[in-house]
Amino acid sequence: MTANKSSQEWASLLAQDIMRTTVLTVSTSTVLSEVERLLSEHRISGVPVTNEAGHIVGVISMRDLIEHYSEDPEARPSHSVGFYNMSSDEFLEGKVESLEIPEESEETAGEIMTAEVFAVDADAGLREVCQKLVQLKIHRVLVEDQGRTVGLISTMDIVKALAK
Repeated sequence: MTANKSSQEWASLLAQDIMRTTVLTVSTSTVLSEVERLLSEHRISGVPVTNEAGHIVGVISMRDLIEHYSEDPEARPSHSVGFYNMSSDEFLEGKVESLEIPEESEETAGEIMTAEVFAVDADAGLREVCQKLVQLKIHRVLVEDQGRTVGLISTMDIVKALAK
């Protein structure tokens, strides 16, 4: 494949061609330790936040968590060793009672999320998507079709599309 042909193929990519249609979300009431666990477990840097009606009202990212915890280190929940890493054998053997869940209440995603939601149209070109990410200094953008969220594009999704 020639470099020229590659450039033409990239130029023809649309948001709908590279978006993820399965998007992990958290609710405004999700506690921060759960947000932190989900981000780590799914190896992602942020997720949309939904309200009680299921509408996306913001985004929470690792950056939000880091900034929040650096401002108030005492806010970070402390868990006993193995809090999230109990083996299935331990669970099946009934050792659940040894799991110590912290009793202190935690702050929620809704309290520290970024309340701005940025989106592009499903038929937006790759250049437009990249320009929006750069202009807004963000790493993910929702994809909408006729005002309805249909997917999400992260910077990694763009890199994967270009690497094909």
